[in-house]
Amino acid sequence: MIEYFNGYYFLYLFLAAGLLAGLYLLLRNRSKRTAEVVLFCILFASFVLHFLKLAFDFYQERMPWAIRTITPENICAISVIVFPWFFLSKKAILKDYMFYLGVISGLGATVIPIDVIGLNAFEFETIRYYFAHIIIWVVPLLMVMLKLQTLDYKRVLKVPLIAYLVLCIILVNEVILTGTGFLRPEILFSNEIRNAALIFGPNPDIPFVGRMFLPLTPELFTTIPVGENAGATFYWPIVWLMIPAYIYLVIFGILLALPFEYKNINKDISRLFQRKAN
Repeated sequence: MIEYFNGYYFLYLFLAAGLLAGLYLLLRNRSKRTAEVVLFCILFASFVLHFLKLAFDFYQERMPWAIRTITPENICAISVIVFPWFFLSKKAILKDYMFYLGVISGLGATVIPIDVIGLNAFEFETIRYYFAHIIIWVVPLLMVMLKLQTLDYKRVLKVPLIAYLVLCIILVNEVILTGTGFLRPEILFSNEIRNAALIFGPNPDIPFVGRMFLPLTPELFTTIPVGENAGATFYWPIVWLMIPAYIYLVIFGILLALPFEYKNINKDISRLFQRKAN
């Protein structure tokens, strides 16, 4: 059974690290074309499994409600759906999004596997969960390590804008699922249920995020401003996290880019100090 910090928890972390190291050693001396084909096939396999999972007992037993799990219901689900096509794109910003958000969200879901805590370590859903979320960060990281994508740390300033669009897609999806009966209307704006993307406020299951985000969020965006409920706590969907999310994505993005962009960062810092000196 998967529990935080037990043997199985660390086993999956070890397997993730082993997959990263193994694929890097396998592909580092191969042609660019070979590396691209291998990584795309892995992403595409995850894409297919995202929909094919409905054929397995874990989901068949939960039909028709399980259908909502193949929709863009959270950041990682959207990553599984769009990453194969972002990988084929020639737009650098889309591949940057893969790298920054893939590593942050995928690695986060691997280290904090909320959805499989309490499940048997080798049942289908546990294996599927880890495969899907490990691929989200391992492939984009390899894409950069193998020089299939060249980072420019300055582009990280644009990445949060794509993240906002992703959050809007999730919000619309929640409204559609509610309107079609897959979700109860009373939980639509809940920050405690189905709120992995934090659209509706800080999630109590991840308390440290609230401690990081709320000090940077204007109080206006966490309360009802007018009407009979004026002053009551209500997190404006998406709006409440836009400022802190932008700040943290840029900071963590630059830190992630540092091992690959340290020369350019160092040059720009040196130029900045030279200008001040003059």
